[in-house]
Amino acid sequence: MRRKRRGCGCLFLFVPILVIALVLGFYYYQGMKVNIDSLQDIQNEKTYVAASNMPDYVKNAFIAVEDKRFYQHDGVDWLGTGRALVISLKNGEASQGGSTITQQLVKNYFFNNEKSISRKLKEIVVAKRIENNYSKDQILSYYLSSIYFGDNIYNIEQAANTYFGTTTYMNGYLPQITVLQSAILASVINAPSNYHAENFAADTALQTRTKNTLDKMLEQKLITQMQYDAAVAGIPVN
Repeated sequence: MRRKRRGCGCLFLFVPILVIALVLGFYYYQGMKVNIDSLQDIQNEKTYVAASNMPDYVKNAFIAVEDKRFYQHDGVDWLGTGRALVISLKNGEASQGGSTITQQLVKNYFFNNEKSISRKLKEIVVAKRIENNYSKDQILSYYLSSIYFGDNIYNIEQAANTYFGTTTYMNGYLPQITVLQSAILASVINAPSNYHAENFAADTALQTRTKNTLDKMLEQKLITQMQYDAAVAGIPVN
């Protein structure tokens, strides 16, 4: 009577676990190689304005739209990222979504718009490192100075200067950016090729998006009712 072989089932389990561990280890190593100190170079840009020198409603417009848990999370939206990775594995390519402001900063500054699982894994590692080495205000400052607004503009101060003739700097030489203008800029970054801040007066779709942004800001208590009412009053009635 033949004896049953033992251990085969364990081997079948061990091999894929080992492969996954090696893959994750490789991308962890790749993420650790990224020079996060280079983020400080952003501060040398002519139009750089620190988030601490901006009115709260400017940064809050982006937090409301992009990452309402910004001040609570550790750099990664684990639920959203996990969901995106599962969808990615099913589809064979990276899925959008599940990215915090910190993760978006990593993608914008260190990587490209390539949709791949490998980029997502490296993005998580780098985002965690940034959260461990920079303050939330620093992260916001770098983020707002590296997102694309259209027309080859990658800086919120430049966008405010160009589109509205205003400044995000609280003690600037130009008129200060308004709540409405902040909401407009926060509303274009997801589709800068489709929405243009300079066309706000005639673009009903952008007006709707901006109203939604203001709604979120009010719901999340990031602006007062008075600020909300004044901003909404500036949206054209078509």
